[in-house]
Amino acid sequence: MSDKSNKWFSPVPGNEHILIGRDSSLRRIPVNVVPKQAVFLDGIRHAIEVMDVGFHRLRNGLTKAALEPPNAADLPLVGAGLFLDAWAVVDAIDRFRQLYTGFPGMTRVDATEDIQPLREALQTFRDLRNVGDHIAQRADVIVAKGDGAALGELTWLTGAQLLPKVVAWHCVLRPGTFRSEPSLPTIPFETKLDWPTDCICLKAGGYQGNLSQVRTDIAGRVRHLESQLDSVFSLPQHKGLPVINDFFGRRPVQPSYEDRGNKD
Repeated sequence: MSDKSNKWFSPVPGNEHILIGRDSSLRRIPVNVVPKQAVFLDGIRHAIEVMDVGFHRLRNGLTKAALEPPNAADLPLVGAGLFLDAWAVVDAIDRFRQLYTGFPGMTRVDATEDIQPLREALQTFRDLRNVGDHIAQRADVIVAKGDGAALGELTWLTGAQLLPKVVAWHCVLRPGTFRSEPSLPTIPFETKLDWPTDCICLKAGGYQGNLSQVRTDIAGRVRHLESQLDSVFSLPQHKGLPVINDFFGRRPVQPSYEDRGNKD
């Protein structure tokens, strides 16, 4: 299977799910697929799902915070929820990277001028995860980089009004202890705003990842992988075979006689 094709890479709006569809080939793995390959495909699918759910919860939460700023008393819990989702997205991105690049039997073409190699595109998130997973060991580095934040820092842009003039907020959320009164950045920047919230960035340990932009890199690979699987699963050895996918079950449990006796 080939890893790159320009037609698969187009911007993914923030309100568009890259979550795989109900009829995706990643949900239709025949029972005779090699077990190790099935584990990789399931892992890729789960990483995408976690990434997508986390991103949309984060985007909605950041939009609400920008338009309805939390008060000082509520900020710690609001911030904890937002960083919970942000770091969950980072973890899912890195898990996707490991599974996709290590998928057994996949062949890849050379990088093009338009498409960055996946390892390079996701390296920042590998670095962020290393910082997040080893805060105790990297505390000196975090301080030296000027961050001084155990959870990192979130920045984003939220539009509030289009007419009669554009009104937007550039927001910063940095939990933790400060040594001096913080101030907002004043450096101007240019960007296309995917309304209402875009440019969601997580910074920690001197690394910064754009959680909004990286979705395009991942969505392109997902759609391309699905197209390849569609071709493979249509081959005679796979076609028409059962697909057993996802399970939830429950059964009634009755207390034992001894348990009932204890309660009496």
